[in-house]
Amino acid sequence: MVSKAHKHPDFSALSQQIDPAWIAHALAVTGKASVRRRKLPAEQAVWLVIALAMYRHQSIPEVVAHLDLVLPDEVNPEIAKSALTQARQRLGEEPLAQLFGLSALAWDERHQRGRSWRGLARYAIDGSTLRTSDTPENRQHFGAQAYASGVAASYPQLRLLTLTSLATHLVREAVFGEYAKNEMRYARDLLQAI
Repeated sequence: MVSKAHKHPDFSALSQQIDPAWIAHALAVTGKASVRRRKLPAEQAVWLVIALAMYRHQSIPEVVAHLDLVLPDEVNPEIAKSALTQARQRLGEEPLAQLFGLSALAWDERHQRGRSWRGLARYAIDGSTLRTSDTPENRQHFGAQAYASGVAASYPQLRLLTLTSLATHLVREAVFGEYAKNEMRYARDLLQAI
């Protein structure tokens, strides 16, 4: 039996579209820039989190090794798995939210050129729901769908709304929140981004 080689997503195409200055800005604005020299500084931790979304079926150490994210160190070339987790935890979500905003704005403006309707950019607001990990914190924060019988859904759910360009289908902005909150209330936040 011949096994198929595992094909990796093309990370190089995405990495060429993300300006390193955006990452530096996102880290500086959120106060997450690395002050001391680490094997996996904050800039590399950002790339790790982005890569983990693309390499969902691989372990964190495999992704780090595949993309060669750890800075060289002749004395101790290995990095502990716990250090990878700690780097992600130190990073937090704020720099990634900032980076999303910077890249979405730049990509949308670049791709909107020549695609306006009577001089206007066109957007749609679309809503959906997503399941989250079944933890007490997620159930408390997001809630879950309640059926007519009074039984709650198996997993906590969150409400997601996106502001999407009709010309390019690029997501310009996104909001997440409680499942029970009406989509129209989230839509108000998105209207301010237009």
